[in-house]
Amino acid sequence: MVSLITFYINNNHLLMELRKGVLLIKGSPNTLIVEGKYVIDPGNPAERASEIARALGGSQPIVLLTHYHADHLAATPDGALVYAPWGEELLVENTRARLFYTHGVFVPNAVYIGRDLKTAGVVRPGDRISSIEAVDLRGHTLGHLGYYVDGVLYAGDAIFGDAVLKRYGAPYINDVDLFLSSLDKIASLEPEVLVMGHGPVAGSKKRIRELVEANKGAVERALSLLESLLPGDPTSLAVRILRELNAERSWENVLLTTTIVRALLSKLAAEGRAYPDDEGTWHSQPHLR
Repeated sequence: MVSLITFYINNNHLLMELRKGVLLIKGSPNTLIVEGKYVIDPGNPAERASEIARALGGSQPIVLLTHYHADHLAATPDGALVYAPWGEELLVENTRARLFYTHGVFVPNAVYIGRDLKTAGVVRPGDRISSIEAVDLRGHTLGHLGYYVDGVLYAGDAIFGDAVLKRYGAPYINDVDLFLSSLDKIASLEPEVLVMGHGPVAGSKKRIRELVEANKGAVERALSLLESLLPGDPTSLAVRILRELNAERSWENVLLTTTIVRALLSKLAAEGRAYPDDEGTWHSQPHLR
């Protein structure tokens, strides 16, 4: 079990020392600070930037993003050097593109928006930034990265905590196979400490294995639920999934869930478990029911 040294930096967030030179600002999402200058996923809300600046003690922030989602970058401090995952540069730099790609349509009043950010460069899987190694953890988004340093893996949204899985049921996924592969990658790395974007720090290999299996189970349940709700089109299926999960059915949440449904339908179709008819309605394969 990891030993955590905890102290307050203000009344809202805790600063936790995971390793010498590796600090965590707790939140949702969590933020990692390495070597007093590297900031992995500044997080949200925007006002959090002042807390990050205080933790850095005046050093220019070098921001390493796991992915482009607004809740992970909204608190990027002014003057920071921002590095995006390769392939996601436009989505980091352009708010409209970010919202369009997240929801499948431009949603100007989305809960999380962020702002346009100028990128200083990109990070590719396998790159090393000082003591930090970039790890390919795609699936949640097309270029999602994790960052590994001194036995600590910051996995971003490649894996979720129990509370998130319980609340939302189906994790946000762009590619089901890649998401599952990334879960296997997390397990194979055998980090001593796992930091998720949303959830408490996992400080034992047993707990990390439990989280990996919980996330795999959530994906399988989402696939089975969707298959049981067929036939339907992506939007109606999204509404029915939200109803089944007793989740909010606002139009914004319907659009977001429709993106997840498309990824799940793609997986079912690739396995021969679902197909669209000429009217755009998706059906399960009769011989597999």
